[in-house]
Amino acid sequence: MIHKKKLVGNHQGSVNKCQDDYEHKGYYKKYRKKFILLFTILIACILIQNIHIAISARASGKVYKITTSTKPCDSSAKYTTYNKYTKHYYTLLSYLKKLEEEGGGTLELSKGTYTITNTLYVPSNVTIKLKDGVKIVKGKKSGTSKFTASKSIFQFCGYSKSSKKGVYKKYNGESNISLIGEGTVSIDMNYDEDAVGIMMCHNRNIKITGITFQNMYSGHFIEMDASKNVIVKNCTFKNHKDSYNNNKEAINLDTPDKSTNGFHADWSSYDKTANENVIISNCTFKNLERSIGTHKYSQNELHTNVQILNNTITNCDQDAIRIMNWKEPIIKGNTITNVGNKKNGLRAILISGVINPQISDNLFKSVSRPIQIMPWKNIGDGDEYDIIYSFISDACIEIMKNNKLIDGDEYFIRYSKEYNEYKNNTEKIPLKS
Repeated sequence: MIHKKKLVGNHQGSVNKCQDDYEHKGYYKKYRKKFILLFTILIACILIQNIHIAISARASGKVYKITTSTKPCDSSAKYTTYNKYTKHYYTLLSYLKKLEEEGGGTLELSKGTYTITNTLYVPSNVTIKLKDGVKIVKGKKSGTSKFTASKSIFQFCGYSKSSKKGVYKKYNGESNISLIGEGTVSIDMNYDEDAVGIMMCHNRNIKITGITFQNMYSGHFIEMDASKNVIVKNCTFKNHKDSYNNNKEAINLDTPDKSTNGFHADWSSYDKTANENVIISNCTFKNLERSIGTHKYSQNELHTNVQILNNTITNCDQDAIRIMNWKEPIIKGNTITNVGNKKNGLRAILISGVINPQISDNLFKSVSRPIQIMPWKNIGDGDEYDIIYSFISDACIEIMKNNKLIDGDEYFIRYSKEYNEYKNNTEKIPLKS
């Protein structure tokens, strides 16, 4: 959240990755772009390496290999609720509970279709490997009157804490969790309304790679709240049914905040913690409402260092990337094609309440507006929070010009400075290409 009247005071001492004096002459000005690019690559490499080291160092222990016919390792096979609908849920949950007791390890799923009716709770120091040919499908029926199917497949929370209230806060929850696809692997939401594939909150050191997420209906493939050091790479996110507001992201960056009513898991303390150090790279997004973004914000809580790199985004109904209360994001090397069938006014990237973004070297095709920046205020839940405004240095604006638009309507960045005012006090900043 950036308050308009307090803009300078709030951020005078903040580190500005883009800060540059464009009046300086000579050597630094000549090689400025190279310095910035090399520095950005160096920081990204260090961050990725540190996350990989942290995850691999912790996620050791026993390896349990599972097939579609594996029985639970506890007594749950004797439950009256164990049936053809719930058998895979009970089996995987029993091993995850075992891994929690053992302090971590690896769960390896062999080729086959696993129907998951209810939530699988994943504890710290666990790697789940999905071997070639694994299909995880969201089950809609529990086959019992004792409970209904849940609205999530994975929650990064220990089973022993899943029924407790407020046990996690900040980034002190489960950590060092990997979900790795090897070969052709899918998580199919089966168009289950409001269901979420992966819920993470108060987590650290998370890695999700090599998985195709498909068939979303009004939920999210990944709900990411209050998490630090997260990598999502080499994944595909595709296909949806329209939600009521037609604004559901494949990857939603949110805060656990009862006021905004976007996250629902009572093991969270609902402390409004934002995400920090998130890298989403080399992924494919297609046939969705939105690919990545935020649609509600918490006051003064900014998602920091979100990097969206080298992704391919095609056929979004709404603005492909929605930034709302983000600090120093990097959005670089992405290709965004066909936003809303080139509906007038829709954007490849829509920005509100950002601090010094680095947005460059992206290719936008068949989209009305490449980038729009404007103040925003929550509508409905969370509307008690103040309007959010952006603070963008001249250096970051200059960097932002380095994006390319093909087959668009506005070949400039539209930057509105007043809330609900889109003509007066609005800059139109030309793209360089």
